[in-house]
Amino acid sequence: MISRNALRQGAWEFKLNVKNGEQFLLLVIIPIAIFLTLTQTAIIGGSKWDVAGALSVSITVSVLAAGFTSLAIATAFERRSGTLVTMGVTPISRVELVIGKTLSTVYLAAISALILGLVAVALGWRPTASTMLVPVILLLGIASVTGLAFLLAGTMRAEAVLALANGIFVIAMIFGGIIFQYPGFVGTVVNMFPPAALFNCMSHVLGSMPPDSPPLIVSIGVLLAWSVIGTLAAAKFFKWR
Repeated sequence: MISRNALRQGAWEFKLNVKNGEQFLLLVIIPIAIFLTLTQTAIIGGSKWDVAGALSVSITVSVLAAGFTSLAIATAFERRSGTLVTMGVTPISRVELVIGKTLSTVYLAAISALILGLVAVALGWRPTASTMLVPVILLLGIASVTGLAFLLAGTMRAEAVLALANGIFVIAMIFGGIIFQYPGFVGTVVNMFPPAALFNCMSHVLGSMPPDSPPLIVSIGVLLAWSVIGTLAAAKFFKWR
């Protein structure tokens, strides 16, 4: 059960992020821009995307932005400034601090997904019974990358994390199997990483499966595996100063 301190920490972290204009750009404006570009133009792929497919892409991007890029950068700069160590000696424990940061990520991703869903409804999309699984997939997606975010933030200089986290985010969007899918062996390899696995899961539950998409259970297994790998690696190598 999540402690009261962790819940309070998550709410506090969430309020800080909401007030940050850069976070709003990363988590809301960019995903909406991608969604509208895919559905209203033929710039990407030579034809307009269906709304469900574009929604799968946009929610995946927002989850990666919240669960990886934003979390890694914020944690890295807090680590550099000594904020993490200071908070670690307050009544909130270090475990509760990490849980609180993760909860804040969940809140951000959920609100972003809700906004994207409302935009999709305005363009004619209608939820189905399987849409109820979106929150579960969202949580799995966040879990698959938060450990990696903490690993990055806890082992590198803040400036390096800033550059690397943003670089990985852009590479994941372009080459990570989200907007562009790959056939054959390359596609199989790409599907073994969180961005493509999360997109495949979202596509399944939103009813927009791309050709040659792996079974839902396989993509869920990939997300769970990366959740374990990232968490164990962060627990072992994360440095508080």
